[in-house]
Amino acid sequence: MTAPVWVISVVRDWEMYKRCVADNPFLQGCARVPYDNSRENLSVSVRYNRFLQEGAAEGWIVFCHEDWEVLEPLAEAVSRLDPEKIYGVIGVSLEEGRWRDLLVIKGAVQQCGKDGGDPKEIRGRDASGRVDTVDCQCLIVHSSLVARLGLRFDERLAFDMYAEDFCVAAFEQADVVTEVFPLACRHHSGGHTSRGFRPALRLVRAKYRTAKKRYASIVGHHSTFGGRGCKPVRKWRR
Repeated sequence: MTAPVWVISVVRDWEMYKRCVADNPFLQGCARVPYDNSRENLSVSVRYNRFLQEGAAEGWIVFCHEDWEVLEPLAEAVSRLDPEKIYGVIGVSLEEGRWRDLLVIKGAVQQCGKDGGDPKEIRGRDASGRVDTVDCQCLIVHSSLVARLGLRFDERLAFDMYAEDFCVAAFEQADVVTEVFPLACRHHSGGHTSRGFRPALRLVRAKYRTAKKRYASIVGHHSTFGGRGCKPVRKWRR
């Protein structure tokens, strides 16, 4: 079975998935692959790797949350992307300074509560461009890049930092660039971090302590996507 775009989600709230993904008219022409996590609560990274290891997909793979809702034709939007890069809708990059570094948010996404309340728009400095990492609500990669480099998610990262690690690992391994691009979409989430976030952050900080460069989401504060524009961060010693 082949499809131009594969939409992969780990699902616990089936009503939310139905509303945002399964019945979304903007996903016409896309193959939707849900993994049921309502009974066997496996980590997101394990579920995503299971799909990659099956190796049946050819085309663009969109790993997205059950509450991520695209608001324009997705197949058409990703057809213009470079298959040699990783993509998302919002991400961060680090601009290094002498005394302080600048955490630069790029891209944009609408955000609201699970019930659709408290809507707001998270908008970065630039609508598109290169970033260090993208947020886990949506990560897009082409199957040809996955196959050529053997890309996988780190299964020690159960529910946090797995997307950021995927981007960093690809750059560390093969200089694969990550970018954000304009895509109308809505994330039905309050943007809160889980209890497992800080242990996951410590893991990736240790993992990339001697990396090629310093990565924004790894050295920055934990509320990376909590607002607009740029924020200063203190130097972090390796």
